[in-house]
Amino acid sequence: MKKLISTLTIVLGASISVAQASDADILNTLNKLGYPSTDIKIESSPIASIKTVISPDGVLYITEDGQFITQGPIFNMQGDKPENIANPYNAKLIASIDKNAIVYQAENEKYVISVFTDYTCSYCKKLHQEIQSYLDAGISVHYFAFPRQGLNSQVAKDMQSIWSAVDRKAAFDNAYKGGTITPASSLVPFVKTQYEVGRQIGLTGTPAIVLQNGQLLSGYVPAAELIKVLDDIN
Repeated sequence: MKKLISTLTIVLGASISVAQASDADILNTLNKLGYPSTDIKIESSPIASIKTVISPDGVLYITEDGQFITQGPIFNMQGDKPENIANPYNAKLIASIDKNAIVYQAENEKYVISVFTDYTCSYCKKLHQEIQSYLDAGISVHYFAFPRQGLNSQVAKDMQSIWSAVDRKAAFDNAYKGGTITPASSLVPFVKTQYEVGRQIGLTGTPAIVLQNGQLLSGYVPAAELIKVLDDIN
């Protein structure tokens, strides 16, 4: 299967028998949708009788009997503000790849954001052209690769060369200025890993900003607006 439509609920089966629920029921449903059991992970969720399914196409939510499944944000409304229940999972995924980020460190760091980027994306270029405004606001930027055309694209190969360079930051800056990208003689696997994490978070485009709490912001957000969001959250 591949991406389910957000907020769409698919009914599978005619009756609900929660008492007989098991991961086997969930796996059977996912198999019908084209997900091999080796590609997914089933975890509990904060919602009774609903499991979280971690898939290559993002987080899914499925009833324990395997009969109802949906994809898209589910918000916990118990606090002062709505919170996507997937945020902790997103934050955990980012932490797993953070050591291979291309980092622009704010001198007086207040916040860290993770940005999935593609050097051919116009709004990614706009964000990077304004990198100093983020740093001046106390926002450190950790960049991850997300080639929008997939891992077999030329962009993906170019981004692998950037991440494989001795001076990644210089290669990164050069690419965003329209410079020639020198093919690397030895490629690192980081772009593949970062791209797969982006898909698991549910990214469909760039730039995509992930805050430290795991909240996802899709698209370009100017530094002046972003600092307000961050101050409000914290």
